[in-house]
Order: sequence, then structure tokens, then C-alpha cells
Amino acid sequence: MSAKVQMHGDYELFETTKGNRILVLNGDDWFAWVEGQQSPLLVKSDSDHKKQKTVSKGEFYLIDFKDDPDFRDQPHLFLEDGKHFRDVILPNGLPTNRDTQKRLVDSDETITKKKLEPYI
Repeated sequence: MSAKVQMHGDYELFETTKGNRILVLNGDDWFAWVEGQQSPLLVKSDSDHKKQKTVSKGEFYLIDFKDDPDFRDQPHLFLEDGKHFRDVILPNGLPTNRDTQKRLVDSDETITKKKLEPYI
């Protein structure tokens, strides 16, 4: 059983004036969060978006799990939402400049920071 923190910092998820959702990690990595035909996608983007309203913001952790009974053996993106963290599964990791679209699974589950602490 192991877990590796691949990334950590601050995030913001906001809606643009055109109704799109944008996820920004550490102020540097920009992704459009779009509804694909089969599942939601994160798509590599740039900072050329006009914010209409913030949906959520706070701390985030990108953790890759191996042989953990509580989490699938895939990268999980935990987004702080109040006193809990929203669990977003990224089966193939975050989008990159080479592979600009990656599927995500919004698990609709949250966990407390206390449960997350042993992994971070």
C-alpha cells in the first residue's frame, strides 16, 4: 500500500462569461472541465478566460495510489470544499502539452482532511 503526492497547492474552479468551467492549479496550469460524449474531460487550456464567478477554491492534492483498499489505483485529485475534499479520479493523470485531453471521473464523494492526512 502506497501513495505518492504528485502535486499540491492552491486551485480555483470558476465559470467563464461563456458558461465554461475552468480549473486552475497553482495559478499556472489551466484546464477546461467539459462534458464529453461519454464522460467529463479535462482539456489543457490557457489563461485567456474571463471569470464570471468562482465555483470553489482552496487547497488541492494530486495523489497516485497503489494497492490502497480505500482508493482505486489511479491518480486522484482532491479539491478542498469547505471542511472536506472533493475526490476527482484521473485514470490517465492530468492533461499535458502532448496529450491535451484526459478523462475524469467525478466520484461525487468527499473525504475529510483528517482521512487524507496519512497520505500527505
